[in-house]
Amino acid sequence: MKKYDDIYAKDQDYFGHTSKQFTTMFSNLDFREGTILDIGAGQGRDALFLAARGYRVIAVDTSRVGLEQLDQRAAEYDLPIETVHADAQGYTPNETIDAVVCDRFFHELPSNARVKCLQRLMGFLKPDGYMLIADDKSVLPQLRDALKKEKFDFLRDKNGILFAVKPM
Repeated sequence: MKKYDDIYAKDQDYFGHTSKQFTTMFSNLDFREGTILDIGAGQGRDALFLAARGYRVIAVDTSRVGLEQLDQRAAEYDLPIETVHADAQGYTPNETIDAVVCDRFFHELPSNARVKCLQRLMGFLKPDGYMLIADDKSVLPQLRDALKKEKFDFLRDKNGILFAVKPM
C-alpha cells in the first residue's frame, strides 16, 4: 500500500514496539510452538516478538517497504519469519495455522469486507487455534459477532482486543 510505503520509508519504527497487552497474552499461553499468521504485519513489530519466542511466523502485508524492513530485522536476529507481499483479503496460506494475529488491520478495510475477511482467516486456523484481533473499538462489534457465530471461546474481550480460541 503506497500510503504505508511512504510512512515506513520516513520512519523505520512507525508503530513502535509490541503492546504490553499483546506480549502478556502470548507470554501466558501454554501454546509454545507452531505457525502464526500475522495479517497486516507492516514493519513486523508483532512478528519479530513472536519469532523471538520460537514461533514460525508468516507475515503478510501490502507494503513492500515494511516487509523489506522486516526481512532485514529478521535476518539480523536470525528469526524464522516468512514475509509475503499480498492483499490479506485474497491470501491463502499453504498450511493450517496455529494462530492468526490481526493487530490494527481491520479498520483499514471497508466495513462490508471485514467479516468476509475474518471468515476466511478463521478457516485457516486449526481446531483450538488462536485468533487475536487488536483494533479500533468501533470495528470490533461486527468481528465479535462473527467469532461468536462460529462458537469461538473468548479469552479476552476488552480494551480494543478480541482474543479467542477456535472450537475443536
